Amino acid sequence: MTNTAQTDLGLVFAAGGCGTRFHGARNKLLEPLGDALLFAHCLRTLLPAVSAGHAVLVVSASVEEKFLPELQRLGLAEQVRLVHGGASRAESVLLGLQALPASVIYAAVQDAARPFTSLKLLMDCLQSARERGSGVAARPVTDTIKMVEEGGQIRETPPRATLWAAETPQVFPLSVLVPAYRHVLRRELSVTDDAQAVEVGGGLAHIVPARLPNPKVTYGADLADVRRLLEDG
Repeated sequence: MTNTAQTDLGLVFAAGGCGTRFHGARNKLLEPLGDALLFAHCLRTLLPAVSAGHAVLVVSASVEEKFLPELQRLGLAEQVRLVHGGASRAESVLLGLQALPASVIYAAVQDAARPFTSLKLLMDCLQSARERGSGVAARPVTDTIKMVEEGGQIRETPPRATLWAAETPQVFPLSVLVPAYRHVLRRELSVTDDAQAVEVGGGLAHIVPARLPNPKVTYGADLADVRRLLEDG
């Protein structure tokens, strides 16, 4: 798989969340990280994978004006279209998917809060989608996971060897992902990633091992961690 633009691939950068687990009213995606704001790092890395007009950045309408100047400063404004998100991640991702050009066959959904996602990982996920119908970045779980009842009692300890932590990008045929999210929203289901949206509709998802660090900034402490990673470079 080459790193040239893939004419049948579309990118949806999910940046519409309110970041309630971060620092109060601050938007984590607009925090500085090295020479750019947090959200811009994965855009700079992954945009070369797609043709012009094949990428959307899903943001809340109330903060759109805060993202645009950074896109313009970095020369990315012509490469990515801003799309307003919805009330949930599922609704936001669906709005992003529906904004992709009709020529897109495969869609990659990427958390904008993952600044170190590599172009190779995206290409590996795309290759998996071409060969197996899906490609979900993930890595083996190293902690022992407990399933817990209400009140804190441990109910079960699933075998660690079978557990993987899902990340992004997650790549599926657009013809699979759009109906999956429509099903989720129609049934008012709660899903936390694209693979789960496909799974609840009876579809299959396949793991693509993520070899390099690909952390997501969720809490305030995570930002300090990714800054250290960037410095250690």
